[in-house]
Amino acid sequence: MSGREQPAWTSPSDADLLENIGTAFSRLRRRTTGVPLDMQVARTDVRRDLLLAMVEEADGSLSVNALAAALGMERTSVSRLAASCVSEGLLERVASQSDGRSITLRLTPQGREVLAGARHQQRRAFEYITRQWDDDERLEFARLLHKYVASASREAPE
Repeated sequence: MSGREQPAWTSPSDADLLENIGTAFSRLRRRTTGVPLDMQVARTDVRRDLLLAMVEEADGSLSVNALAAALGMERTSVSRLAASCVSEGLLERVASQSDGRSITLRLTPQGREVLAGARHQQRRAFEYITRQWDDDERLEFARLLHKYVASASREAPE
């Protein structure tokens, strides 16, 4: 077997599947960003895209402090990342609708384009990785993943 070939996937026991779900999530991110597509995703782009997605979901209601807390990152790191996104024209700082003294972040049209491009690349990576799956398997995985995300959203602490 050459260095690039991988052994065929064998189904672990149900208990092993559940025990190693965390490992699977970790591998998912690392391996998804490494699929051979037109443009590879740099690590900074992954963090940037996560920040842009969170700002989009919050619809302009998150401050840098709130983003740092939500991401579980240091405020200074998030502040640098947000400042970079502002200077690239992806985000804009706006006065909070609920507290005019507070500054929140909002996506710009260019930020929406960048986020749409990232999502398109994620879709292409999914198609590449699952290219040997049948359509029913792809759809079932997608349904279960969306159900998992919805459940995680409901269970997230406020």
